Parts: sequence; structure tokens; C-alpha cells
Amino acid sequence: MSALIEFLRTFGPVAASDSLCDENLGQAQSAFSVARLDTDAPRGQDLRDALLGKESTNVILTGTAGDGKTYHIRQFFTSHFPERAGEWPGEDGILSLPLAGGRELRIIRDLSEVSDGEKASELAAFAASLLGETPNRCYLVAANDGQLLKYFRDAASREGPQGERAEVLHRAISEMLRSEREKDTALKLVLINLSRSWSEAVVDKIFDAVLEHPEWGSHCAKCPGSAETAPCPILLNRSLLRPVEGREAVFRTRIKQALRLAAANDQHIPVRQLLTLVVNILLGDAARPDDPLLTCATARTRAQAGNYAATNPYNSAIGLNLRPERRRANRVFNVFEILAVGQETNNLIDSALVQKQPEGLHDIIFGEDKTYGDGLFSPVREAYFNIGGAGSLSSADVIKRFRLGLEAQRRRAFFRLPSEQQPEMARPWRLSIFQHGGDYLRLLDALKSGASRDILDPFTRHLVRGLNRTFTGMMTVDEDRLWLAGTIGKTDDLAGRVATIEPIERTSQTQFNVRLALDPVRERPHLRVMPPRITTQAVVSELPLRPLLFEYLMRVANGSLPTSFSRQCHQEIRHFALVTQTAIKRIAVHEDGQPQVVRILALGSRGEVHAQSLEI
Repeated sequence: MSALIEFLRTFGPVAASDSLCDENLGQAQSAFSVARLDTDAPRGQDLRDALLGKESTNVILTGTAGDGKTYHIRQFFTSHFPERAGEWPGEDGILSLPLAGGRELRIIRDLSEVSDGEKASELAAFAASLLGETPNRCYLVAANDGQLLKYFRDAASREGPQGERAEVLHRAISEMLRSEREKDTALKLVLINLSRSWSEAVVDKIFDAVLEHPEWGSHCAKCPGSAETAPCPILLNRSLLRPVEGREAVFRTRIKQALRLAAANDQHIPVRQLLTLVVNILLGDAARPDDPLLTCATARTRAQAGNYAATNPYNSAIGLNLRPERRRANRVFNVFEILAVGQETNNLIDSALVQKQPEGLHDIIFGEDKTYGDGLFSPVREAYFNIGGAGSLSSADVIKRFRLGLEAQRRRAFFRLPSEQQPEMARPWRLSIFQHGGDYLRLLDALKSGASRDILDPFTRHLVRGLNRTFTGMMTVDEDRLWLAGTIGKTDDLAGRVATIEPIERTSQTQFNVRLALDPVRERPHLRVMPPRITTQAVVSELPLRPLLFEYLMRVANGSLPTSFSRQCHQEIRHFALVTQTAIKRIAVHEDGQPQVVRILALGSRGEVHAQSLEI
């Protein structure tokens, strides 16, 4: 029995870990006598710069539960005050520590754990420090958004100067959270929202902390379950996530890509849930729903019985080893559930899985990972092809096993196919709801690297074509001009063929034009309408391209009907059109008495948009 495996189980999606947080991490580590799962706090350097600089600045850490607020504070405390490390976490809700130059640092580890009396007595000093009135004192505070705003809102309800100061702070911090700004000129504060940033480096650190834990070798080196004929499923699953010949495992890459898409879709995954994900992939056991994580004993049992279907890491990645209610309680598994990995069909890949044709694609899918590939699928495939022959299973049971086996192999193909697989229909994202997920990620990388307009132009063309088809309801191929068409009068029809402004050129320098840009906070692309260079206006309007909306526009551009998608996408696009038209009419200069021009749109013989102008 490995103490390391028992320790890792405490991080999985089991009842014992429902309340697992930084405060009892040390207790778990001591109980199993293994090294901590330690990584550098993602924003640790920002804390040090703010608190230990020449002029100390207050820091407030906010975010959802499990984002690592307490972890950041503990790491700062133990690394910079090692002589007092034994005091952590301590009984007091507020710690006072000396800084260089006679300054004082006051740490509130968790605002929700501080009594109402302590909060009230600390308010005046905290407010004074935030307003820059006490340069010799600064604060390091952890609180989620609701707790933080409630603290100042309750204080603002009191009569007198203290209530007025709290009201000023409540408004300022509310605006910083709303606009996602970390600094404000009126406050001496760095407000770090740990829920508002995507970082591939953080995901890698979490995975490495588990997969490269220093005690894997000492705990597993002499395990009899490491035999190649019946490999230990825990060690096998670990190998599928580790580098191969110096290259990152595709399985791990695809997980990070899915998490990146989720972040762009406003699905934030806390650090605690990332730990849950990697542990569940390693230890997931579908044979025991009430205890869905492997121990060394159950891993040995599954290997001896050849029951690797129960330890399938690709199924565990989406939480299929868990009961539905427990799976829904862990938001990280919702990321893959939304992708519908396994349920989405693809004729080309299904043919490779079932008929072994085309042979090249079949070999790529089954060439490696024999245990979870041919080892699981060949028996159910052969049974399916021989329905009615000798065997104890009914035809219905054979068909059910084949269907579930095929879904599992689609899932495995999604996690293992190379991103640039040819032909395009054999790419992994074709096995998900976001069939253009790979295009979205390539666009993000291009924008982040400052790619030239030539590289971005193919994306812009597709998006413009998709917008034109949505606005006009016509299968136009026009991608050089954006037509903000609509209807006149009250109607429920979202498409129309009347335009009240001139079309927006895709590449013009002297007219209104369209450009792709990156939102630096959310790290997702925006489609912006830009004014002519002669104007001082920076941006006329912008359409945030979440993965769902991007998928919508790309599919419409490629021939799908706009009405086959959710009404939400229509409404977002229609709002963008109204805002853009209003802004352009406000910026454009019209002489008094000039007639209003309305353009009636029609489709030309080659799919281009033709406009007939009417003066009103």
C-alpha cells in the first residue's frame, strides 16, 4: 500500500475532499508522511513586489473558492518569515508582522473567518491604509468578491465620516471588480482577482506537482503491479500524461486546450479543481461508484482481471467514474461534458474505428496505447460483427456494449489525435461540439504573438461572411464588406435586407473597417469596427468572440443555417449591429438637409450582395 496514493486520493472528487483547502493540506501531508504538493504561487511575485517594495502597497486577493487565495498568503508568509512559520495558520484571524523600515504588515488570511467585532475594529485602519493615509502600514487580505463588497457596504450604512469613507471604498472597489482593473489612482491597492486569468503555466505546475512528485519512485519502484503483461493502471495512466521522448503527451495538451477554451467561455476552473482533475485521471475507478478512486489493492485487482475498462483515463477525464450528482458538483468535468466528447459522431473517424479504414488513420488511433485501444475495443467490435453467433450475451447487450465501446474510443481519439491531423475531418475537434475549437486556439495564438494582418485575414473573412449571412438571411459569399442589414418596423424576424448605413470595408484605411484584436484581460478575440484613421475615435464597437459565438459564425460561414443555432447568438450579433450603426451615425458627418439613404439588398448571381439605394 503506497502512502503517496492514499495522499493523492484526498485530492480527488470524493466526499472526504469536499472541504479540502490549504488549511488542512498540511494535516493531510503529515498523516501520510509524504512531501507536500508544492508549486510556486502564480501571483506570488506580484505579492512580493507590492508588499516588499520601497513603498508598500495593500494587496487584496479575491476569487472563487479553491483559487489559491490562502495558498498565496501561506507561501508568502512562510518564505519571508520562516522564523514564524510555526504560527501558521494560527488561532488569530489577523496577523501583525514587521517589514523593513519600521513598517507593519497586517494579514487577514480569510475575511469570512474574522469576527464581526474584529472587522469593525479594523475598519478605520484598513480604510486609512487603502486611502494612502498611513504609509507605515499595509494589508494583505483574502476575500471573495461578495465578502469584500459586503464588508464595505455594511460599513457604509453607518452614520458619520467612517461610513462616508467606507462608501467611497465600496464604489471604487466595485468599479475595479466590474472593469477588471487591478489598480486605481485613488487607492493604494493592488486588487488581484485569481478567477480572472487563464494561465497554461499554472495548469502545468499543478500537473507536474502530481505527476513528478519525488516519491513516485520510492513508493512504486518495487511494486509487483508494474509488470508489462498486466500493468498497474495507476502507473499506466501516469505514463499517458507524461512526456514521450521529450515531447509533451497529446493527452495532456488536449486537456489544456479544453481548459483554455473553457476560460474563454467564462468557465473558470479553480486550482483545487485542477488537482481533482489530474488525480481523477490517475486513480479513477468506474467499478466502484461509491468509492471511485483506485487504491493500490484495487489497482492490482483490476490489472489481474484485465478490467481496464474501469480505469480508462479518458473516461475519468470527464468524470464518468462518478455518480452524476458528484460529477455535476465538480465544475471541471462540466468543461468536457459541454464538449460532448464521445457523443459527437464523425463518419471518417467512426469508419477508422469500426471498419479499420482508412488504414492510415486507424493506425494513428490504435498504433499506441494498446491497453485502452485494441485491448478494450477489439472484443466488443468482434462480438458486434458476430451477433447471433455463439455467446452468452443477447443481441441487445452486444449492441449496448459496442455503442459504449465506440463512444469510449471516440473519446480516446479526441484526447490523442494530433491537432493538425489530415484530412481536416480527422482532426480531434471534429469529435466535439466545438468543431472549430482548433481554429479558435490558432486565432488566439496568432493574436497573442502579434501576428500580421495577412495571417489574421482568413479568420476575418470567415467571420464577416458568417455575419453577413446572419444579418441578411441570404447565403451570400460576400466577405470583403460587412453589411449591417436588418428590418424596418416591428418584427420577430432576426434577419433583414435593409441597410441604413454604408457597408463596412474589411481592409480600408480611409473608411470604417473591421479588425481582429485580443482582449488582454479575458484573453479572447474581439471583432472590432475601427474608424477611418483621420478620426480620433479609437474603437467604434466590438463583438467579443466567445468560443460558442465563434463556432456559430464559422459554421454559418461554411453553410449551416443561422436558425439552427441558439437565439442567444442571434441576440448578441443583433446588439452588436445596433451599437455599431448608432456609433457610426454619430461619428459620420452629414450636412443638414441631406436625404437619408436606405439600401435594399439582394443576392447577385455569384452570391455577392447587391444594394439598390433609395433616398428618403
